[in-house]
Amino acid sequence: MKKIPATKLSRLASTLALGYVLVNLLAAGHFACSTGESSRAKAASGGRTAASGPGGSKALGGAPASSKVGGSQGQGGSRPAVGAGGSGPTGGTPAASGGTIGSGNSAGGAASTSSATGGSNATTGGSNATTGGAPNAAGGTQSSSGGSLTGISTEANLKVAFIGDTDAGTNFKNVLNLVKSEGATGLVVEGDMSYSENPTTWWSDLESVLGTSYPVFISRGNHDDSTWSGYLAKAAAHLDGAVREAGAHDANYKTTWRGLTVVSIKLGDTAQEIEPFLKDDPHVWKICNWHQNQKTMQIGGKGDEMGWEVYETCRQLGAIIQTGHEHSYERTKTLVNMAQQTVDSTCNSATNLCVSPGRTFVNVVGLGGNSVRPQLLCLPATPPYGCKGEWAFIYTSNQNATYGAQFITFNAGDPHKATAYFKNVNNSVVDTFTITQGP
Repeated sequence: MKKIPATKLSRLASTLALGYVLVNLLAAGHFACSTGESSRAKAASGGRTAASGPGGSKALGGAPASSKVGGSQGQGGSRPAVGAGGSGPTGGTPAASGGTIGSGNSAGGAASTSSATGGSNATTGGSNATTGGAPNAAGGTQSSSGGSLTGISTEANLKVAFIGDTDAGTNFKNVLNLVKSEGATGLVVEGDMSYSENPTTWWSDLESVLGTSYPVFISRGNHDDSTWSGYLAKAAAHLDGAVREAGAHDANYKTTWRGLTVVSIKLGDTAQEIEPFLKDDPHVWKICNWHQNQKTMQIGGKGDEMGWEVYETCRQLGAIIQTGHEHSYERTKTLVNMAQQTVDSTCNSATNLCVSPGRTFVNVVGLGGNSVRPQLLCLPATPPYGCKGEWAFIYTSNQNATYGAQFITFNAGDPHKATAYFKNVNNSVVDTFTITQGP
């Protein structure tokens, strides 16, 4: 073998070393190019980089969100880039109260709109879409378009007492003590406050039990006509911060109190004194409040006085009807026609009632202290009652009735649910029922 000079070997080694270095450099460059292309491909399809909108978790390539649906971020990402649902009020970052913020929702619960705004469940309309949406500021529920329940409910567990035909004196005070001991937050009175036509005595009796600022909302009865103005000054002191909107006269007004709407009218009023107050009212729970009756809307000796128009207007607008005049306690089942006393075939229970536009029920709460009268209509005195089967409960002298009050607790565990009962001054609960508001 021919011997290669050392100088040539040295040069050959240098050449091989240089070639090795060049090969490695070229390989490294190819890998970098491949990685860059891969990253750009991911970005274009909504991978790590969030420039394309709802895909990435961070604007500059953080890890993807752990869940596509129902997480606190936009659709599959924790912090979409600006313009695709950022961290502001239209973004998908967690709210301070623990829910997610969709399109400007400010109070808890998960709310959302679409993938463009980064809601928590953008593809299905919000994480609460199936149950009506997130709670609003007053405890009610809201739904996205197509949701089932809407409106502003009362404060939670708002307990209200309803009485009428009270007179003044011992019996009335006994009923007031019942209202107080049951923990009612407010009192609605269906007229005929003082048969002696003495507003001063009536208010004095009331304030001796309930105090000088307890919430009391009154309507005008026939025995109040001559001295009605004498009730109004004190009534203004018992509003408890309620918003009062005046109507056609001083016995026609809308009271909005703690999320409950109460519209009061008197004999001779029509739909014109009710509809403007209720037509666009956003509250879940609404009350129509007056004194007199129609003959078939009580079971005693009263005739047709109020006219069907006011009953039908309140039914059409989804308001519970509270009346007095007849000195007994009775309530109907859910009715879809007042004049014909037609019971709702889809909600015909005596103990589970339904209220929504087109259907409601009627109460007569005339056991506030004056007297107790007999059942004259729709006999027998025990269920099933007569007439058209429209009466759910009847409590008169035939049933050994005594004085008492009806209590309704609104927003009872659900903004669209209420529980109710009638209790007498002997501490006996004689009637219980539930109310569901909504379709």
